[in-house]
Amino acid sequence: MIRRGLQLFLLSTVVLGLKTSSGGPLTKNQAAMDVHHYELRIALDPEKKTIGGTVTIGFNLKRKPHRLVLDLLSSYSVSNAWVNEKSMVFFQRGDKLFIENPGLDLNSNHHLKISYKGKPPEAANPPWDGGVTWTASEDGYPWIAVSCQQNGAHIWYPCKEHPSDKPDSVDIYVTVPEPLKVASNGLLQGIVNEGNRRETWHWKTQYPISTYNVNITIGNFETVSRRGLIQGQPLYMEFYVLPESRDGAEELLEKAEKYLNFYAEQFGPYPWQDEKFGLVETPYWGMEHQTIIAYGNKYKNTKLGYDFLLFHEMGHEWWGNYLSVSDWADFWIHEGFVTYAEALYVEKEFGLGAYHAFMRDRCGKNIPNEHPIVPERPATTEATRGNDVYYKGAYVLHMLRYLVGDLVLKSTLKEFIKIPKRRPNNQTSTREFAELLEENSGMALDWFFDQYLYKKDYPTLNVKTKIYHNGEKQFIELWWSETGFILPVEVSYQGKFSLETITINVSEKPTGVSIPATSTLDLDPLNWLLFTLKQH
Repeated sequence: MIRRGLQLFLLSTVVLGLKTSSGGPLTKNQAAMDVHHYELRIALDPEKKTIGGTVTIGFNLKRKPHRLVLDLLSSYSVSNAWVNEKSMVFFQRGDKLFIENPGLDLNSNHHLKISYKGKPPEAANPPWDGGVTWTASEDGYPWIAVSCQQNGAHIWYPCKEHPSDKPDSVDIYVTVPEPLKVASNGLLQGIVNEGNRRETWHWKTQYPISTYNVNITIGNFETVSRRGLIQGQPLYMEFYVLPESRDGAEELLEKAEKYLNFYAEQFGPYPWQDEKFGLVETPYWGMEHQTIIAYGNKYKNTKLGYDFLLFHEMGHEWWGNYLSVSDWADFWIHEGFVTYAEALYVEKEFGLGAYHAFMRDRCGKNIPNEHPIVPERPATTEATRGNDVYYKGAYVLHMLRYLVGDLVLKSTLKEFIKIPKRRPNNQTSTREFAELLEENSGMALDWFFDQYLYKKDYPTLNVKTKIYHNGEKQFIELWWSETGFILPVEVSYQGKFSLETITINVSEKPTGVSIPATSTLDLDPLNWLLFTLKQH
């Protein structure tokens, strides 16, 4: 008799919203522009639900473009465009803004300034389908939040909306009515009273940042702060929280300090040590905006007693914000690696058994297996919707732990964060991760990655049983259907005197094990592997 350790219960995610996404192919004109700085000077009107102002983009040209091309949702009206202070001819077509090139020099610093205004899309299902959420806190004050990872930052400001281009720094000036406060990336530079009961908040980050990670949240917040110690290094921590949620804020920051130390131990120092670890309460569940995580979990804990939302979004400060992908095809590196980090945390706090239960119940049972983890490139965010990048992505790392060993995988993850990459600003790809793991393990793993990342279907494990020795024994043959697939399989069975557990090196050629006829062969008893079982 054969028993498979894990059954999969498939879930699917169907979300409807804005018909715009991030990423995809870059035109030659867009690829020519290398953005190094954004300066946003914007105002939001909670009554009219409008946003507008100017955005200045510092850039240089790697090649000569026919026109300068930016991304901006077509619902916005652009009134002016200047290049190096000179007014330029421009036009909008779809969600693109085209500005005439006045003959700019290559490899020199230039500035493009855009004046725009309009009604941003209201978020239908934030953060998965984004826009602006206009709501109010219990005290009646406006509570405004932006979410844009799935749809792209161009749904609220003009930019080069593509994961491959991270500016080196961003200045964010936001004007709001008093007494509203603005939480954003980096460090607060100052607050200027503009008169007429309006203030401008100036935030600045001096680290490279993805466009979708630039973020603002507005509300009648209180600020709770803490001086944390992350591996002995001081870190400023703050939480912009609504008055109705004030109770519990200090405890959340205490948890954050504990979780940050776990991540630093696993993957290296907190990447934004010179700025802050920030949280802001949002009317949607959460998002990993760099140094200002959107938090809407209301202090809820898992059955094991930790705050999943806080832990998960915090992990993106390493996987997604610091190390990021230049093509959404590799998005599993953001989400799957953080999901796997949660499994490692569960193991550290609650033991190896809890780790295996997490991988089996939280990850394995929630894999939709709707499409390959790594779709064809260049990919948009639409190509990686759903739970596969989270749960199947984490399971890929789980299987690699089984295949190459715990120490090799953990040291590789830590090294992968910080090693020089082919692209600037610590941008990476699935290929770079695979190459590093092969180097560190001394194993050729193209057969593994090809099957589990670039194909949708699981490999097929064939099983055939033969009874012999006058019916007292059975010989069970195992082989993979896929050519060149050489994944070992752990099995257990009741031997003559005790429970036996062995590992069989299974390939496309049949091999097997002899066990008593009265025993049951338990394939993959700890649920290390994803496969389809075929009995002959």
